[in-house]
Amino acid sequence: MITPVDMHDVICDFLEKEVAARNELKSVYSDGTEFWRLPRVIRTGWILPRSADEHKILTNTPDIDGDDYDEPDYSEEAVIEDEYPFILPRIHKIEHIKDQIESVVTLEVLFGTYGPAIYDKKGVRIEDGTGYRDLWNLIESTRQAFFQQHTIANRYRIVEDFYEAEMLEEQIIPYWEGRCITKWNVMFPMPQKDPNFF
Repeated sequence: MITPVDMHDVICDFLEKEVAARNELKSVYSDGTEFWRLPRVIRTGWILPRSADEHKILTNTPDIDGDDYDEPDYSEEAVIEDEYPFILPRIHKIEHIKDQIESVVTLEVLFGTYGPAIYDKKGVRIEDGTGYRDLWNLIESTRQAFFQQHTIANRYRIVEDFYEAEMLEEQIIPYWEGRCITKWNVMFPMPQKDPNFF
């Protein structure tokens, strides 16, 4: 069914394949261990608050049969994996245009990257700038993917004369966040004629 929510899901699939799978970036565990991974495409429209208690990974899980289940381990030893880097598509607005057979859906895509720190000879922490650059590279990869395809899944067409991208004003170093805003044409159902109307 052609709906804005279906469009959101189709674009999430598209971003996983065309953007996330092609951009391996740095991330970090709560203990400071850095590692490389592909950005996560977050489909829920929001990210859980970044706090240790809410991001703990469950260390005890039930067996396949469901026997011998232990309570989850929320101790400090549990490993916490950060959400960065991420790509988060979100429907912002839907507009109906009079006398048109399409609606316009405004889609916002949020991005987050992690910028690892380096230290000088005196042990002073210095940001190396990679988080900033990775953020803009991820935004640009998305822009190019959208405009190279124009139409996704033969159903959703990007409005070619509109695109905005920006870095969010409040940055929590070493994390960097930005967004792009796009508009998409989405067909809406044709009205059914009442056979009794004349």
